[in-house]
Amino acid sequence: MMPADSLIAHTLEKMNARLATKPLHEDGRIRSGLLYTGNVHDAIPRRLLLDTRLSPLDKLGWMMIRLYAQNNEGAVFPTYDELQLQLASPGKGKASRETVSRVLLMLRITGWLSLCKRVRDEYGRVRGNIYAQHDEPLTFRDAETFDPRFLDTVVDACRSKNKTISQTAREILEEIKSDPTMRHYRSHLSLLETRLGSPQDGRQMAARQAVREQSPETEPCLRQIKNGQKSPDSEAELSKKQRQDAQSSDSELPVKSAGYHKVRKPNHYVRSITQSVKKNTYVADGNLLPDILNSIVSAEDRMMLNGQLQALPEEQSRQILSSLKIMLDRRQVANPTGWLLAMMKKAREGQLNLNPGTAVAEDKPQPRPEQRPFVPACQPAGQPVTEQQARQYVSQLRARLKTVIKK
Repeated sequence: MMPADSLIAHTLEKMNARLATKPLHEDGRIRSGLLYTGNVHDAIPRRLLLDTRLSPLDKLGWMMIRLYAQNNEGAVFPTYDELQLQLASPGKGKASRETVSRVLLMLRITGWLSLCKRVRDEYGRVRGNIYAQHDEPLTFRDAETFDPRFLDTVVDACRSKNKTISQTAREILEEIKSDPTMRHYRSHLSLLETRLGSPQDGRQMAARQAVREQSPETEPCLRQIKNGQKSPDSEAELSKKQRQDAQSSDSELPVKSAGYHKVRKPNHYVRSITQSVKKNTYVADGNLLPDILNSIVSAEDRMMLNGQLQALPEEQSRQILSSLKIMLDRRQVANPTGWLLAMMKKAREGQLNLNPGTAVAEDKPQPRPEQRPFVPACQPAGQPVTEQQARQYVSQLRARLKTVIKK
């Protein structure tokens, strides 16, 4: 079997030969090459149909590309115009170019399609691409071999405004971190996560700077105003403080508060500004994130995080959000978005182990023995020596020295 580099080089030679024989009026057209690395006798892989990461349109796009893979020597990849016609809905004429780009991107980040090389003419203009189509999703190590920009493509997809693409890309990035064959990229992946957690525009930078500039003296007051915790000057407010853990606020579901009988409160107008942690978290419009996180993430990330939180059981969502709010208040988490995604992934896999109302400390690597600071051992305190004892000791030393010199 020929190595992948030889197949790509062979296809590149064929494309250069086709460019040399093309007439002048076709210089503006881009035609890409295709390598099919699967079994030519299998029409449609079963794993493709059962891949939950792909939509039906993505799977149809793979099938349309497969029609052009006639042999393993190097077939012709369909153009955007052809894919627009083949992926169009009935009566729509043709699909948009954004739809075609989304399908190709989803196939690339999930390992069903690889962009191996770009073909340029003597003037440096892109004349086409060489794609490799697979009958099963590649491992991350193989995807990196076929597509040198695979990791960069996944990171760019994490920033996509399309919710499906960004959510799938973030899940793939988490899988890459836990893949033992990608350990050589561990430091690079940490750098990519830091880049994703950094502000993406001036508005996010200003919001994060405003959060950092809150002084420790004013933070308790602001938190008290936000949570609606007035001074305990009435019995009604004291009872509300004691029943804070009980599900009795108006913002929760009626099923949870069916056994609670409300009493008249003399200062009922306070409820118009009362906002406990739960009310800030579970609101009618589906925004479950704390206010601090809402101010530093984009609208697309906010929708993605809320969608994943709503998919979890309510109790797990409450535990994760309570821990996140405590860590944000204590400033113990540098990348809240990454921490929240990691906790939600553990919850989906059944590995979440949080106590309600407690924060989870981030895993810190233990320093190696040579990096630990030196701590001298404590010497036991001896009895104090008097002046007379010191004089006797010095006299004994002098006598011994004289004896040694005489000898």
